[in-house]
Amino acid sequence: MYLGASKLYSVYHNYPARLLTDRPSFYIALTSMIIGTQMFLAGFLGELISRSASERNKYLIDKKCNL
Repeated sequence: MYLGASKLYSVYHNYPARLLTDRPSFYIALTSMIIGTQMFLAGFLGELISRSASERNKYLIDKKCNL
């Protein structure tokens, strides 16, 4: 958002503005979004795998309490 806002501010006030792809922060932001998406998907798939495990709802009960 910062990159877009600074570009719009420069254009609105007729300041010379660089292209967004000429800035190194653009590539850092792009890489961060890609890595964040991959980490989200890895966690989501891990959660799906752990929830569908056959041993998930088998509990070892030591003793039964009569109430």
